[in-house]
Amino acid sequence: MIIGVLRGQVQPESLAEFRAQAHGALSDAHGHDGFLCGHVGRQTYGDGSEEVLFVSVWRDLNSLYRWVGGTDLLDTPVLSRGASDVFETYEVQHYEVWEASDQAELEDEPAANLGSPQRHEASA
Repeated sequence: MIIGVLRGQVQPESLAEFRAQAHGALSDAHGHDGFLCGHVGRQTYGDGSEEVLFVSVWRDLNSLYRWVGGTDLLDTPVLSRGASDVFETYEVQHYEVWEASDQAELEDEPAANLGSPQRHEASA
């Protein structure tokens, strides 16, 4: 399994658009083979901005690639496909899931190459 985590900062004026994009992305993911679950979380700050998490769980890396539309998992958050960028900053990371019972397999297999985490700042 693969866990995808997008973490970003959204300003108050972009919150409604972010929520619409997150809802659309989750709805779209539900229609893709290999999607197991997804959640959106938020933490609100005193200035009205929010730090948000978009977490998705996939059966395997190929299922995630099909949803994203390629193998570039780090540069473009699926939430903003074809829409304005709602994030002041964001980072995308992917994790390979393993269970304690998988220990012997992990010792024999290299980890999936999911790329290096990248942090993105909004364009001025």
